[in-house]
Amino acid sequence: MPVIVYAVFDSRQINDALSSIYVLPSGSSVQIEYISANELTAIVSVQTANKPADYQHEVLAYAGIVDKISTQYSILPMRYGSVVASSADVIVLLEKNSESIRNGLNKIMNKEEYSLRILFSHEHHSAIFNEECGDVPQSLTGILQGDSETKNYLLKKYQKHRAEEKRLQYIEKIHSFVAQDLKKITEFVDFNKRLSPALIVDAVLLIERSAKGELLSLVAHIQSIYPQYNVILTGPWPPYNFAQIKLE
Repeated sequence: MPVIVYAVFDSRQINDALSSIYVLPSGSSVQIEYISANELTAIVSVQTANKPADYQHEVLAYAGIVDKISTQYSILPMRYGSVVASSADVIVLLEKNSESIRNGLNKIMNKEEYSLRILFSHEHHSAIFNEECGDVPQSLTGILQGDSETKNYLLKKYQKHRAEEKRLQYIEKIHSFVAQDLKKITEFVDFNKRLSPALIVDAVLLIERSAKGELLSLVAHIQSIYPQYNVILTGPWPPYNFAQIKLE
């Protein structure tokens, strides 16, 4: 039967019997198994024929198991849908990809992932950037000044461009400040593309477990500098964003 793979970790992390590792959320009906090869251990479960009808519940249960494992061990988490045909194929996966898996584990060993977001509050975003920039350079006077419909249209387009340019420059200033301070804590920082105009910074970072206090202090410092904005830190999470490997 198909086997669901939740995570892989270095078997040498384990000092006790595998049966004593408690990774299941309370009330879970999943039957966890451990398959080892090349000093690597995969945490898996056999997929039953009757899959749950509630897809969202299934995804959350999967994520819950991975989260629980990650609080105890440094793991290479697998994304939902990581399924192989049989237990024997799990061993093949571990053996064929042992070098890549071990490199990934070395990167995330004793580290945790966090998400840091800085968002404009609605009132400050509107106050700073929704007004039109009325400054018109002298060199453009002949083009943009006048009362004709065409000149008014061009002026509004120019003012809108200036407002957006001003907004992006302001965001980049904050972005550079945050990036510089985060680099003092960790070299593993990825900035996501800002999909919403409300986002100033959207970053994921991987830090040593022992650096949590340092990160919390930095976030408090950022909030003190920008009290008008929403500074949101979430985590720790399994290191999904820093454990990307290509399996054969």
